[in-house]
Amino acid sequence: MLVCSLLVTGPLWAAEVSNVSLGHDEGVYHLRLDARLDAPPVAVFAVITDYDRIHRLHRRVRESRVIRRIDARTTEVFTELKGCVAAIFCKTLRRIERVTEHPPYELSAVVLPEGSDLKSGRVRWRLSADGDGTLLHYESEMEPDFWVPAMMGDTLVARSLRNTTTDMIARVEVLARKVVVGGGEPWVTERPSTDTPVFEP
Repeated sequence: MLVCSLLVTGPLWAAEVSNVSLGHDEGVYHLRLDARLDAPPVAVFAVITDYDRIHRLHRRVRESRVIRRIDARTTEVFTELKGCVAAIFCKTLRRIERVTEHPPYELSAVVLPEGSDLKSGRVRWRLSADGDGTLLHYESEMEPDFWVPAMMGDTLVARSLRNTTTDMIARVEVLARKVVVGGGEPWVTERPSTDTPVFEP
């Protein structure tokens, strides 16, 4: 799945993110984190597998579509993003992923380098029920196949990856709470409104 920065205002509720681990080794960026989302696994899974509407999660996504469905659980997905890191380096990124689903508790994706701007990449979402909500363990790694300016440094790139991924997960929670489950009602409970932005750019 994809990551990018998102700025949202209004009465949204951010997911609880913890245990964030960042790393960089020989050109490969690694990210791991845990989160709790206020929506059941089936609703979260429905959002992250809605491949034709990935733009709902990422304002930087210009296009997303299913290339082909290999079998009931395996899909190839194309996405195109355009974004900047620290307003000093901008890039259009094209990616083809082979996504494997194990509904509603696990999704993994592997980048196919041919047709992508990445040498390699992997993502895994592991979901488990926690009362009325979901515990998420998220892992990703990414190896760019393009030049990254030395002035940016590995720390800046890794920090951007962390911030944009946590924003994405918070947006997944917002959308998952609107998914119709069970008796036909959206998974929405009363929450106090606020005029304060929930996400940071």
